[in-house]
Amino acid sequence: MVNAAENGTKKDYNRENILKIAQDIFSKYGYKKTTLDDIANAVRKGKSSLYYYFKSKEDLFQAVIMKEVEVLARELDKVVNRNTDPVDKLRDYLLTKITTFRNLANFYNALENDVTAIGFIEEIKHRYEQDEIKLIKRILIEGVRKNDFEIYDFNLAAIGITMAIKGLEMPLSAGTYGNMNLERSVDVILKIICYGIMKR
Repeated sequence: MVNAAENGTKKDYNRENILKIAQDIFSKYGYKKTTLDDIANAVRKGKSSLYYYFKSKEDLFQAVIMKEVEVLARELDKVVNRNTDPVDKLRDYLLTKITTFRNLANFYNALENDVTAIGFIEEIKHRYEQDEIKLIKRILIEGVRKNDFEIYDFNLAAIGITMAIKGLEMPLSAGTYGNMNLERSVDVILKIICYGIMKR
């Protein structure tokens, strides 16, 4: 007889397996073109078994996005909690953000492409943006405490830097600049953020 703990572990394993396969398929074909049949075939289960774990394609996609958001949040949290000086921390944050972002195809596509009609995307974008502003603000406060930065309005500075990074995510993850040396690009951007463009 299978006990409840074993059953729970098997259920968790099956759910994670479905999520991992769905993540690959969604990233390859996009949300609109992917069907639950595609995922069920790849998982080698009937479509009805997907409904045991997820109510709909949208529910499954939301779970995939949330998994990717958690990966990104964990990586950025590690950077902010490192025992490094604030300028290095800001550089590591930018580098980690864009490197991790490059690997999160579904989140990337969901932010920019064909799924803007899905309600939860807007909610996730908003929450994710607010979390980012808080993390950047922590780095800035630490920088002022250590006398590395001079900032008069932490909220405004954190919002400005977060929006600047957000504007760079796409170009540095794909397209023309996607093939550029990421570390060099981040150093150039950081120099502009920290020192501006005015001649001294």
